[in-house]
Amino acid sequence: MINISGGGVRGLSCALYLLNSGYDVTIYETRQEIGNPVRSPGIIKTIPEDFINQTAAIKNAFGWAFRREWFEKLLAKKVVDNGGEIKLKTEAPSNAINCTGGKSKAPGWPKSGTQYELVPWNGGIMINQNIPQEFNLNSIEEDRFCFERGDGLVECWIRGKLPRPHQGWLEIMSGEHPETSSKIWADESILEGEEIAKNLIHSLTEQD
Repeated sequence: MINISGGGVRGLSCALYLLNSGYDVTIYETRQEIGNPVRSPGIIKTIPEDFINQTAAIKNAFGWAFRREWFEKLLAKKVVDNGGEIKLKTEAPSNAINCTGGKSKAPGWPKSGTQYELVPWNGGIMINQNIPQEFNLNSIEEDRFCFERGDGLVECWIRGKLPRPHQGWLEIMSGEHPETSSKIWADESILEGEEIAKNLIHSLTEQD
């Protein structure tokens, strides 16, 4: 049995790779729910076709904008469907693979990640007509981006202080991420999780 600490995209992707390679996997997540709260942007460059409608994903010139929490829940379902186990509100054992990322402790997020030194990003969700002047719809810059999702809402993120729209945000989010926007797509977490799994398989093979 391989234990994984962290039930975000990184940990779920690591688990799926290991399961598909024939290993038994248990994920330990200190939150009470996979995908909630949301502390990462809903942007991805490539998405499985069967996930598009289920995550309210919509394609733009850069990739896809989607509901991040729904994406994580679908990955969690795939883990369970493939024979993996997910234990919520549970600390991982000391021998668990670290897939916690680097987010700090926050409401609904009982445990800090330990892997990376990151910088604060802040995000918000709103209707199309209410975008602050600091953002341009369906555009991405090094320190900010703003995309319309398939559910008709707009998700904006900025490195640093979040500007306030005239009528306020429908939802506010925050989390720690790499300094440049090019590194905070969900694809990066997927690749990192798979790379952790590959390195583990390699080390286990060498031991045999």
